[in-house]
Amino acid sequence: MRTSLPASARRLIATVALGGAAILVAQATALPTWTRNDLFGFVVLAALVTLLEQFPIHVRFRTETLNMSMTDAAWTAGILLVRPSVLTFAVAAGALVGQVLRRRPVYKAAFNVGQYVVAIGAGELVFLAFGYPDVSSPRAWFAATAAMAVCFLVNAMSVALVIGLAEHKSLAAILRAPLAVNVSHWLCNTATGLLGAILWTSEPRALVLLVGPLVLSYFAYRSWVDGVRERDRMRNLYEAGRSLFAPIEADADFVPFLRLVERMLEADCVELVVTEEDRLTVHASDGGVARSELTKGLGVPESLESYLAASATRPSQVKVIGTGEDARGFLVVYRDAALSDAEQSVVDALGGQIAVMLENHRLFFETLEQAQLVDIIADSSDGIFVLSPEHRVLSWNPAMERISGLTTTDVAGRGIDELLELHAFTDGREAEGGTLGETGDAMISGPGVDRRWIRYTRNPIRGRDGALKAYVVVARDVTAEMEAEQMKRDFVATVSHELRTPLTPLKGFLTTLLRGTGEDTPEARQEYYRIMLNQTNRLERLITDLLEVSRIEAGKPVSETRPMELSAVIAEEVRQFAEAQPDREIRMRAPKRPIIVNGDPFRVGQVAANLISNALKYSPREAPVQVHVSMAGDEAVVSVNDRGEGIPVAEQQRVFERFHRVEGGLTRSTGGTGLGLYIAKHLVDAMGGRIWLRSDPGAGSTFSFSLPLATADMMGSGLAQPRGELADRRRRTA
Repeated sequence: MRTSLPASARRLIATVALGGAAILVAQATALPTWTRNDLFGFVVLAALVTLLEQFPIHVRFRTETLNMSMTDAAWTAGILLVRPSVLTFAVAAGALVGQVLRRRPVYKAAFNVGQYVVAIGAGELVFLAFGYPDVSSPRAWFAATAAMAVCFLVNAMSVALVIGLAEHKSLAAILRAPLAVNVSHWLCNTATGLLGAILWTSEPRALVLLVGPLVLSYFAYRSWVDGVRERDRMRNLYEAGRSLFAPIEADADFVPFLRLVERMLEADCVELVVTEEDRLTVHASDGGVARSELTKGLGVPESLESYLAASATRPSQVKVIGTGEDARGFLVVYRDAALSDAEQSVVDALGGQIAVMLENHRLFFETLEQAQLVDIIADSSDGIFVLSPEHRVLSWNPAMERISGLTTTDVAGRGIDELLELHAFTDGREAEGGTLGETGDAMISGPGVDRRWIRYTRNPIRGRDGALKAYVVVARDVTAEMEAEQMKRDFVATVSHELRTPLTPLKGFLTTLLRGTGEDTPEARQEYYRIMLNQTNRLERLITDLLEVSRIEAGKPVSETRPMELSAVIAEEVRQFAEAQPDREIRMRAPKRPIIVNGDPFRVGQVAANLISNALKYSPREAPVQVHVSMAGDEAVVSVNDRGEGIPVAEQQRVFERFHRVEGGLTRSTGGTGLGLYIAKHLVDAMGGRIWLRSDPGAGSTFSFSLPLATADMMGSGLAQPRGELADRRRRTA
């Protein structure tokens, strides 16, 4: 305990001990002048101090104790009756013998003797200031009372200061706790000492009458302190119970509780040894926490007993937490004296509270783990549901509700075959080598339910006896994947068809020309060459579209924007289509003044060509295609209108998707890969514009795209020249 004291407390103890020694050395010069009466007074006072030191009244402060005794009465009589040196050495000798008889540690004995000598030395100086008046005079009584008041202050302050330094508490907090008992104790001792001195000088035989008041005073003080201690113990017991049943935390802090127990039982230290999973955890009242693995080959009770046997190096009292095989730990109280019946009852009550707290802690975290599992299942993005052995739905998590569109109320108790279109589950028997984990795909079915696909994994849940209890099925939405796979399959089939379509006539005409079996007139050859050129252009456009999609998917830049004149680019595309298809009517409207936008001339022409081509493809031959260029705010808008069948409302949001083609009579007759609008959308997006559709089924469609108008800063770099650059970019692309 000495080494656990703070350095400041150790320095104070050393200072007080050295101060007392200095006073003794200073008064040692008077020893040769002692008379026989002085020696007799020394022996009587020293014996009286030694005797009274054996009956102290304790006030406990965790690691330190404030001791109150009746020695103040002997000091008061000594101040009035004997020389200062006699009193000083009698107090020092009596206190030292009393400390030794009580087996006080050396540092405590040195401090107590030192502060007694310093206190009595200060009191003697005060009494000397009054001129050593006669014992029978009231002046002497007042002087002795003042001297003992100084002794009391020095004694109380020095003890409270060392306790405060050791306990890290304020001086006021230490002095306030026993103040009432301390002051009344001092007043009674001083009065008793004065009465004893007066009787010694007037009628020594009457001193025997003081024994009764002294004994009664001692027991009165003892009862008073015991009452205060019992009140503090009940308060500490209440606070200990509150600390045990505070809100549960992940790592329980038992230190406040153990410190209260230590204070209640006036123990040197209190430990709580508990089992946590596969280890022992030792919580100590000094704030320490130690953990060790459970002893291998031993159960929990045996491991706890093994720990106690290994730590039984000082007297301790043990309370088992739990009973029998359900022992959860020990409450270990380290102190020399055995526990009284009342204290044992307190320990039993605390042990029961700890057992309840540990059980609550265990149940709380088991519940927390289950709640966390429920939260995980509820917040999982994968669908999770449980089936009975008869394949009826027992639970259906929120993700399954989102995936399927069916609520828990809709599916509870229903057979899974009513909800999913899938092959029948196997019976869940264990396959050779392990538990069967069945996987597969299924489509969600039911009235009012959107067509959705899931990919599931199913595993059986078995009890300890191996009997099948339920199935747990984990599913995820693979509708997008399935549709993408179907689109890829359709695309491969479409591209294969589109590639064969131009290649078939090319091969036929080339074979005819090679064999010389065809009509060999200039007009016929000219027709052959025209057809082959058209098919070659068709093949070129298909390959170009595939390359564009590849660049878009790879994230490569697809445009080089700059200021450009929009109307000229659109007019050039209209002119080329009009020359290529002279039997089709294409009308264009545009403002007379130039419209300067920020874009890529080649890509703008590519988008416009795609929209005009679609309009010509899906419009009746006699119906004109209208191209309109206009300005709206800070944008320029190009619209292409056809008079075709129109696009159903359900399909309008998907026309810009990759590989998507609207099914209809014209679509089937004209063919196509479903890439044109997908490419157009990405090109317009890359130039900072937007593309959209307005269509009424049976009344035609209007595809529009917008581009931002060029600012004055952009136009400073010069306009792109559409005709020559477009031709050059087309030659490089080909």
